[in-house]
Amino acid sequence: MINLQKSKIVILSFGLVGVLAVSIAYLATGAFTSAQPSNPPAPKYVKEIDGYRNWTKVNSTPQLMPGRVAAACAIWRSSTGVVIDGSDNPHRNKYFTVYVNDIGREAMLKHKNPNFPEGSVIVKEKLSAQDSQAPELLTVMIKQKKGFNPVNGDWEYMVVDGKGETVQGRGNLENCQRCHIDKQKTDYIFRTYLPVDAKLD
Repeated sequence: MINLQKSKIVILSFGLVGVLAVSIAYLATGAFTSAQPSNPPAPKYVKEIDGYRNWTKVNSTPQLMPGRVAAACAIWRSSTGVVIDGSDNPHRNKYFTVYVNDIGREAMLKHKNPNFPEGSVIVKEKLSAQDSQAPELLTVMIKQKKGFNPVNGDWEYMVVDGKGETVQGRGNLENCQRCHIDKQKTDYIFRTYLPVDAKLD
């Protein structure tokens, strides 16, 4: 009788040891631990400008928008459709940094009278101050197929929120076209932000 009880005790002990071993193994693999926080998701940029901060930065230091450029865009139509000339003007008293994708890089940086190829994309970050890290707004130019917009060099204009996530307007935006229409010689691009030592052929 005593031997039978001892046998039961031994069997029970082995069983407990087995359960303990399995539990330790699961804990070692993290099965019983709480889920670890994952890395935050990457920003969901509008696809045409996805990763634009990895493109070529044309002006290394943010520049104040030239007065004559700001004056050319002095009347800005807000998202509510009201014509205004004030703090919502995306050019007024703003600093800016310009990026260009690989397709448009050579035209931007090397040619005096550039002809940007289809697929060129230019992003201009509008900053409230020279040391701002987060843009207030992005204005974008996309070179489309020939015939898209002959009056303005086949450029499509786009206005995107500062996070690069929400399109506030795009297409043949009259406000943008009116500013760029006089720049035919440079393919409708203002390049006041080019480095002073830029060598253009």
